Amino acid sequence: MLDEMWMRGWEENHGRFSADLDRGFGKIAQAWRDWRGRSARPVTSSKPCAGAH
Repeated sequence: MLDEMWMRGWEENHGRFSADLDRGFGKIAQAWRDWRGRSARPVTSSKPCAGAH
């Protein structure tokens, strides 16, 4: 009986669980792309260097 109850609960909630998991992985992937994009661009300083004219 417990197995049947567990399977019904799984069946009812699996779609929502999968959507949450996909959304979470998407956020992690986007954060990774953002982080990689920042590190790939050269760092520019608004302050002039000490020896620059």
